[in-house]
Amino acid sequence: MEAKTNTKVVIFCGGKGSRMWPISSVGHPKQFDAIVGKTSFFRQTIKRVLKGFKPEDIFISTGKDFQEIIKKQASEIPSQNIIYEPEMRDNLGAVGLSAATIAHRFKDSVMVLLWGADHMIKKEAVFLKAIKKAAQLAYENKKIVHVDVWPTYPSVHNGWIKIGKKIKIDESYDTYEFVKQVEKPDLNIAKKFFKSGSYLIHTGYMATKPELLLEYYKKYTPRNYKIIRRIADSMGSKDHQKILRSQYKEIERTSVDLGVFTKLAKGTQMELPVDIGWVDMGTWGLLYHGLPKDKNGNVVIGKAELLDVKNCLVFSRDKKISGLINLSDMLVIDSQLGLLVCPMKDSPKVKQLYKQVSKKI
Repeated sequence: MEAKTNTKVVIFCGGKGSRMWPISSVGHPKQFDAIVGKTSFFRQTIKRVLKGFKPEDIFISTGKDFQEIIKKQASEIPSQNIIYEPEMRDNLGAVGLSAATIAHRFKDSVMVLLWGADHMIKKEAVFLKAIKKAAQLAYENKKIVHVDVWPTYPSVHNGWIKIGKKIKIDESYDTYEFVKQVEKPDLNIAKKFFKSGSYLIHTGYMATKPELLLEYYKKYTPRNYKIIRRIADSMGSKDHQKILRSQYKEIERTSVDLGVFTKLAKGTQMELPVDIGWVDMGTWGLLYHGLPKDKNGNVVIGKAELLDVKNCLVFSRDKKISGLINLSDMLVIDSQLGLLVCPMKDSPKVKQLYKQVSKKI
């Protein structure tokens, strides 16, 4: 039997989407766009989580600039459950603010963190059962509990987590000891991790008591913790918004993975490897790896004619036809914002290219 826990789910969707230009941009990030299917990844995530949790138990962490689109695509979620960042500071700030908010409003609660605003989950019932199990284990143990997946190829786009011994077995799940987290390794290292069989791909799905997570902030990023603590102490006061605006901009602009999770010691977390049919859509390379391919290894979204083309991703929304001849391992992405052509292996550089493009828009 599952133990009843006061579980609050936080969906993070404040990313800029620069890794998927020219479909995605700062003004309209990929998570709010129907890149695959008829609804956006964000809307798919909301519908998925609503199948397992009440609207009042679901929170959204996002930026103020997305207020209107959040209201439109997540109308079921109460307005008081939208945690707005006053400005974008990467996700170290977003996670810290969310943990402080949940800790302030709900004592003795468990917080489930979902980076699912640009993910595809093919096995929704399995996913919901797994995150509820993670919440139960996080409540019963003073640990962060991750729901991660076994790798299917040596990805350079994701974080990898090394696991140790099997520490708990129940009727449904094998649970492993956390050893360490490595963020986005280069291809040679990713190949070694993949071959070893002792690493998982970090999905970003985890459960923790918010107070525990804030303890790790205090230990591993004390300067940022003090800022979050000042914001937390103002919650419920008339000066909260003023303090939030003045203090939040002082938080270091970095990821929570680099700021906290890669620093955590062996045994501080638990790992549940679960096949949830997970596909990360965060980059063009990840999108290609996650979608079905034709007999030549191509993924075509839109209209295209291919001649002697192998292992390519072709994306076009216009009625016009894209034509490719004698290409392999390439990205060809055409949208109203621009045209991207690059080798598949260089898809991580799209973020760098977008920085150049954005200066000229």
